[in-house]
Amino acid sequence: MRRFKWIEWNLLKIDAHGLSAREVEGAFDRVWLLRERRDGSFEMYAATPAGRRIWVIWRYDREEDVPDILDDMDDAPIFVITAY
Repeated sequence: MRRFKWIEWNLLKIDAHGLSAREVEGAFDRVWLLRERRDGSFEMYAATPAGRRIWVIWRYDREEDVPDILDDMDDAPIFVITAY
């Protein structure tokens, strides 16, 4: 099961492009292209549940020095950098 880390910063960035967290999260089920970038983040071309085609730039949110209260889960949360 995917977990997402949303903070005011990334919510404002996607809102500026007319997207909601729910739409961006839904796009992870409709991926057409996914590639890793040089900095270790990912870029993804996908569609929202309503069919809008978008780009999503994201990374896994792994902070080595901060204990994760959900440490027993296998996958690190997804941190969306932007979507447009």
